[in-house]
Amino acid sequence: MNSKRTSATVLVVDDQEILTRLMCKTLESHDCRVLWANNGQDALNLFRGAEPPVDLLVTDYEMPGMNGLELAHECCALDPNLSVLYISGSSPGIELAAELRLENRAFLAKPFRQSDLMQSAKALLEAPTNTYSSGSSHGSQLLSMAR
Repeated sequence: MNSKRTSATVLVVDDQEILTRLMCKTLESHDCRVLWANNGQDALNLFRGAEPPVDLLVTDYEMPGMNGLELAHECCALDPNLSVLYISGSSPGIELAAELRLENRAFLAKPFRQSDLMQSAKALLEAPTNTYSSGSSHGSQLLSMAR
Protein backbone atom coordinates (compact mmCIF):
# COMPACT_ATOMS: atom_id res chain seq x y z
CA MET A 1 0.00 0.00 0.00
CA ASN A 2 1.89 3.00 -1.28
CA SER A 3 -0.74 5.71 -1.10
CA LYS A 4 -0.91 7.80 2.04
CA ARG A 5 -4.19 7.59 3.93
CA THR A 6 -5.97 10.90 4.29
CA SER A 7 -8.63 9.89 6.82
CA ALA A 8 -8.62 8.03 10.08
CA THR A 9 -10.35 4.71 10.65
CA VAL A 10 -12.57 4.75 13.73
CA LEU A 11 -14.31 1.77 15.33
CA VAL A 12 -17.46 2.84 17.21
CA VAL A 13 -18.97 0.44 19.75
CA ASP A 14 -22.07 0.98 21.87
CA ASP A 15 -24.94 -1.33 22.80
CA GLN A 16 -27.41 1.52 22.16
CA GLU A 17 -27.85 1.31 18.39
CA ILE A 18 -29.26 4.82 17.99
CA LEU A 19 -26.23 6.34 19.74
CA THR A 20 -23.91 4.20 17.63
CA ARG A 21 -25.55 5.47 14.44
CA LEU A 22 -25.37 9.11 15.58
CA MET A 23 -21.68 8.84 16.45
CA CYS A 24 -20.96 7.17 13.10
CA LYS A 25 -22.74 9.94 11.18
CA THR A 26 -20.84 12.61 13.12
CA LEU A 27 -17.46 10.99 12.48
CA GLU A 28 -18.25 10.28 8.81
CA SER A 29 -19.24 13.93 8.31
CA HIS A 30 -15.68 14.79 9.36
CA ASP A 31 -14.14 12.44 6.78
CA CYS A 32 -13.46 9.50 9.08
CA ARG A 33 -13.78 5.95 7.81
CA VAL A 34 -16.11 4.36 10.35
CA LEU A 35 -16.68 0.76 11.37
CA TRP A 36 -19.28 -0.02 14.03
CA ALA A 37 -20.62 -2.75 16.26
CA ASN A 38 -23.18 -3.05 19.04
CA ASN A 39 -21.16 -5.41 21.26
CA GLY A 40 -17.58 -6.13 22.23
CA GLN A 41 -17.17 -9.48 20.50
CA ASP A 42 -18.40 -8.20 17.11
CA ALA A 43 -16.17 -5.14 17.54
CA LEU A 44 -13.14 -7.32 18.27
CA ASN A 45 -13.79 -9.34 15.12
CA LEU A 46 -14.07 -6.13 13.07
CA PHE A 47 -10.88 -4.79 14.65
CA ARG A 48 -8.94 -7.93 13.74
CA GLY A 49 -10.02 -7.77 10.09
CA ALA A 50 -9.89 -4.01 9.58
CA GLU A 51 -7.92 -2.86 6.55
CA PRO A 52 -6.64 -0.22 6.86
CA PRO A 53 -6.18 -0.78 10.59
CA VAL A 54 -8.23 1.06 13.20
CA ASP A 55 -6.70 4.32 14.44
CA LEU A 56 -9.23 5.09 17.18
CA LEU A 57 -11.58 2.93 19.23
CA VAL A 58 -14.63 4.79 20.56
CA THR A 59 -16.33 2.46 23.00
CA ASP A 60 -19.04 2.53 25.60
CA TYR A 61 -17.54 1.52 28.92
CA GLU A 62 -20.61 -0.32 30.22
CA MET A 63 -21.91 -2.97 27.80
CA PRO A 64 -23.33 -6.44 28.41
CA GLY A 65 -20.88 -9.28 27.85
CA MET A 66 -17.49 -7.80 27.01
CA ASN A 67 -17.33 -4.27 28.43
CA GLY A 68 -15.41 -1.41 26.85
CA LEU A 69 -12.34 -1.85 29.03
CA GLU A 70 -12.08 -5.54 28.17
CA LEU A 71 -12.54 -4.72 24.48
CA ALA A 72 -9.85 -2.03 24.60
CA HIS A 73 -7.41 -4.40 26.32
CA GLU A 74 -7.99 -7.06 23.64
CA CYS A 75 -7.55 -4.52 20.82
CA CYS A 76 -4.47 -2.93 22.43
CA ALA A 77 -2.89 -6.37 22.74
CA LEU A 78 -3.05 -6.45 18.92
CA ASP A 79 -2.02 -2.78 18.46
CA PRO A 80 -0.31 -1.20 21.51
CA ASN A 81 -0.47 2.26 19.89
CA LEU A 82 -4.26 2.25 19.54
CA SER A 83 -6.02 5.36 20.84
CA VAL A 84 -9.16 4.76 22.91
CA LEU A 85 -12.03 7.11 23.70
CA TYR A 86 -14.25 5.71 26.44
CA ILE A 87 -17.82 6.97 26.69
CA SER A 88 -20.15 6.37 29.61
CA GLY A 89 -23.24 7.68 31.33
CA SER A 90 -21.56 7.29 34.71
CA SER A 91 -18.37 8.67 36.20
CA PRO A 92 -15.20 6.62 35.76
CA GLY A 93 -14.71 4.06 38.52
CA ILE A 94 -11.31 3.07 39.90
CA GLU A 95 -10.54 0.65 37.06
CA LEU A 96 -11.35 3.14 34.29
CA ALA A 97 -9.64 6.01 36.12
CA ALA A 98 -6.43 3.94 36.17
CA GLU A 99 -6.82 3.21 32.44
CA LEU A 100 -7.21 6.92 31.69
CA ARG A 101 -3.71 7.55 33.07
CA LEU A 102 -2.26 5.64 30.09
CA GLU A 103 -1.20 7.31 26.87
CA ASN A 104 -3.77 7.62 24.09
CA ARG A 105 -6.80 7.40 26.42
CA ALA A 106 -9.70 9.79 26.96
CA PHE A 107 -13.14 9.84 28.53
CA LEU A 108 -16.33 11.54 27.39
CA ALA A 109 -19.41 11.59 29.63
CA LYS A 110 -22.86 10.87 28.15
CA PRO A 111 -24.79 12.79 27.11
CA PHE A 112 -22.39 14.74 24.93
CA ARG A 113 -22.63 17.08 21.96
CA GLN A 114 -21.38 16.12 18.50
CA SER A 115 -18.75 18.82 18.84
CA ASP A 116 -17.51 17.20 22.09
CA LEU A 117 -17.14 13.86 20.30
CA MET A 118 -15.21 15.44 17.44
CA GLN A 119 -12.98 17.50 19.74
CA SER A 120 -12.04 14.39 21.72
CA ALA A 121 -11.54 12.23 18.63
CA LYS A 122 -9.40 14.85 16.86
CA ALA A 123 -7.24 15.40 19.94
CA LEU A 124 -6.46 11.68 20.12
CA LEU A 125 -5.93 11.31 16.37
CA GLU A 126 -3.78 14.43 15.96
CA ALA A 127 -1.56 13.98 19.01
CA PRO A 128 2.17 13.56 18.32
CA THR A 129 3.19 10.15 17.08
CA ASN A 130 4.86 7.82 19.55
CA THR A 131 8.53 7.27 18.80
CA TYR A 132 8.06 3.51 19.00
CA SER A 133 5.23 3.40 16.45
CA SER A 134 5.89 2.42 12.87
CA GLY A 135 4.24 5.13 10.85
CA SER A 136 0.99 5.06 12.78
CA SER A 137 -0.87 8.26 13.56
CA HIS A 138 -1.64 7.40 17.18
CA GLY A 139 -1.00 10.11 19.71
CA SER A 140 0.86 9.98 22.94
CA GLN A 141 -0.96 12.40 25.17
CA LEU A 142 -3.64 11.87 27.76
CA LEU A 143 -6.87 13.69 27.22
CA SER A 144 -9.57 13.49 29.85
CA MET A 145 -12.81 15.14 28.87
CA ALA A 146 -14.78 14.18 32.00
CA ARG A 147 -17.56 16.69 32.65
